This record gives sequence, C-alpha cells and structure tokens, in this order.
Amino acid sequence: MLTPSCRAGVLGTGGEVSQLTPLAYRRGIPLFCEKTPSDYARDPYERYDPTVIRQTALHLVDELWGTYPWQQALDFADAQLDLSSARDIVEVGCGVGRWIGSLARRLPLANCWGIDYSYQLLRRAQEYWIAGESVTVDYRAKGFAQIYELPGHRLTNLRLGLAKAEALPFADASQDVVLSSFLLDRLVDPLLGLREMWRVLRPGGQLVPVTPLNFQSADHWTQYYPPERLVSTLRATGFEISAVKTDMLIYEPLDAHGNYLRWKCVGLVARRGETTST
Repeated sequence: MLTPSCRAGVLGTGGEVSQLTPLAYRRGIPLFCEKTPSDYARDPYERYDPTVIRQTALHLVDELWGTYPWQQALDFADAQLDLSSARDIVEVGCGVGRWIGSLARRLPLANCWGIDYSYQLLRRAQEYWIAGESVTVDYRAKGFAQIYELPGHRLTNLRLGLAKAEALPFADASQDVVLSSFLLDRLVDPLLGLREMWRVLRPGGQLVPVTPLNFQSADHWTQYYPPERLVSTLRATGFEISAVKTDMLIYEPLDAHGNYLRWKCVGLVARRGETTST
C-alpha cells in the first residue's frame, strides 16, 4: 500500500503504467514520491559534492582501488541467483546504479529498474548508464593524482525512479528479483520495506539483501539483531530462506593512503512464499 506522501503510478510487468502516472518528472527521472524542499535540504544524499562524487568514485572507478570494493556482495548474489529466466529485476536503493546497471548490461532482455530516494544519485546514474554521458571524477582531494573520465553507456532496458523502499511503485507480484545493499538498516521502517519487497515479488521470486546491520535506532537493534532475528523477521514476512552469509567483510576505501571502513555484512537469499503476515 502506498503511503500518503507516495501516491504514485504503479508499474506493471514490463514497466507499463497500470494505474496512475508519476507525480512529476525531473530531468527525465520519474518521481514516485513527493519530496519537499525541506526534505531535500535534510537529506545528506542530496548533497552533490560530498555524496555524488564519493559514490561515483566508490562504485564506478574501480581503477582507484584496484577492484570493486562491493564485488563480494555481487559475487554472493551471482552464486545464488538463477537469472537465466528473470524478466523483471529491481534494485531498491540503487545509488549511482553499479549493481542494476551491470545486470542490465549482462541481461539485455530483462526489464531492469533502479529505485532510490536520492535524486542526485539517480541523476548521476541516469547520466552514466542511460544517457551515455562521460563522467569525470577528480579525487585529488583524497590523494589520487589522476583525473578519471568514464565513458557512459546507453542502456535501453534500464529505468530509474525516485521512491521510498516502503512504498515501491510496482504492481503486486510483478518482479522476479529484488536486490538491495546497505539499505535495510537505513530505513525508517525496515519491516514495511520487507513487506513491500514481498508484495512486488512474484511467488517464488527472489530477494537478495546485503546489509551491515548498522541500525540507526535502539528499537531496530532490538528487533533485527543479531542476524537470527532478521532471518526470523523475513520468515514471518512470508519469505523462505535459501542462503545466509554472516561473515561478508566489505572494506570501503577512504583515500590513496589505504584508510578504509570495515563493514561486517550479512547477505541473504530468500524466495517469496504464498502468504505474508499482516
């Protein structure tokens, strides 16, 4: 069910609008959720310089780090998912689009969607993955001497939209795969987000969340930690758990000197069952 602030068009299989239209468009990006000027001002992910530049460096410029820092999460998903027959794939919390953009390139016949609540991150993803614009990354402030220029892509099977994870703009049972990374522990209501992911998945469809369980409230620590509680919540929501990895270490690099943040992540693979709790 869409919340009052997110009364948006609901997208059916293949991306067609089956009920309403988006609330608005901004530079070609459909806005499925109303976001006021004060909402933009409060959201740290709308701060272009510190956020978009860093997310672009982390997720698109592998040459800076010698590898993709989040590759372990993608490898975990690849080892568990059968994407050969997946027609509809959505990443919730897609950021600058590395995961869903890479899948759209690999699976040209799939309908891929990237959903995020940050317009600025979606704008960068739109520029790079869909519009085919070159992206310049100047990370000299972090000790790197070279300025990188990344040639963009022109993916025709990828679309992006601004929405909340707790109010996804897709029809019931319309998706084969739902992906998320570093999202669940940032949601105001993780349970509502999980129920939305269950709602939009087809029966038997797969959910792959990767999360460091770095919750922002005491209540969420109580409800979803240790990882066994998150697994129990998924089962109660209507998911059948097929894989759990609790020792996924992701090292988020900070600069040329090799400083980093260490994230101890949990990766899960779950299938939608027939019923969910209310």
